[in-house]
Amino acid sequence: MSTPFLLKHTNKLMGSGLLIIVCLVVFFSYVWSQAKAADERLLEQQFSLSLVNLSQKIDARIASMKLIAKTVASDTHIQNWVASGFAAHQESVLINKLEFLVKEYGLTSASFADKNTHKYWNHEGFLRVLQPETDAWYFEYLASANSDLVSVYHDKNKQRVDVYVNYQQPNGNGLSGIATSFDGVLDMLNNSLFAKHGDIYLVDSLGKIQVYAEADIAGAKSLHELFSHEMIANLLQPNSTTLIKSNQLEDTWFGASYIPNMNWYVVVKVTKYKSLDSY
Repeated sequence: MSTPFLLKHTNKLMGSGLLIIVCLVVFFSYVWSQAKAADERLLEQQFSLSLVNLSQKIDARIASMKLIAKTVASDTHIQNWVASGFAAHQESVLINKLEFLVKEYGLTSASFADKNTHKYWNHEGFLRVLQPETDAWYFEYLASANSDLVSVYHDKNKQRVDVYVNYQQPNGNGLSGIATSFDGVLDMLNNSLFAKHGDIYLVDSLGKIQVYAEADIAGAKSLHELFSHEMIANLLQPNSTTLIKSNQLEDTWFGASYIPNMNWYVVVKVTKYKSLDSY
């Protein structure tokens, strides 16, 4: 067999071998990329489900409080007492109902106000007639004509956060408010893997941070001071759960899930997204 013939066949074999190697590299690269994409989709689903779970738990809590507040504002016995001219001997009808709610539902406060006279009671008795100079929130609430008002109060002396849910009758004179500790929600947020591997916030519809682990940020700063306006606009989408992978930060995801009964959002920034694999 001649040398040229051997070289020719050797070159063919080497070419075939290189082709096979290239094909294998392309094949395994494709398999690896598909596996990585599938893994990322799975993590994204876990991320989304966990966000929705948090927002739904908070929403259910606020929904139950709204129901209690609406019941107080619309209570027939209380309305009849108001219509009678606030007969002193029947004031216990209101006080006893408010006191019962505090004990039954573990509230920190329950209150009622008459929108015509602005008289204001809580579960301990008559407090005062509300005045524009000292009770701006109340008169702003009346003027808004919104049926619900949800807010949080950070008591730094007691190191406690309370959530307040108010309801006013659109076509009546009753206005009520109930408050309860937000500690359960805070524990749920702080014990989530979102908090362990990133940051988690409760923000209102404008992006103002209402609840956060650091007291000097909660109630004082906005997401717009921390992240780009474009990012915030993409995150805060009503009635949805939004996920965004950062283009600037590697392995960093942002997410937001809407809380309908508060018109707020759970917003998270996870800097080690792969850690959610153990969720």
